[in-house]
Amino acid sequence: MQILRSFSKSEDAHLLATLLRDRDIDAEVIDDSAYGGNILGAIKNSIRIEVPDEQYDAARKVLEAHPLS
Repeated sequence: MQILRSFSKSEDAHLLATLLRDRDIDAEVIDDSAYGGNILGAIKNSIRIEVPDEQYDAARKVLEAHPLS
């Protein structure tokens, strides 16, 4: 698994994961803020998207075509 991108907002991570899954890329949302993080969820870029190594290049192309803030 490789980290594709990190986010501060859960909504952005889940939107990208949905875009990837719609293209048959096995994306996982990993939220480190859920494990002892700030109770307000304000840990910067603590939510990340991980994809399998063999799907990383395809996932990068999806991200380039649909940039998220």
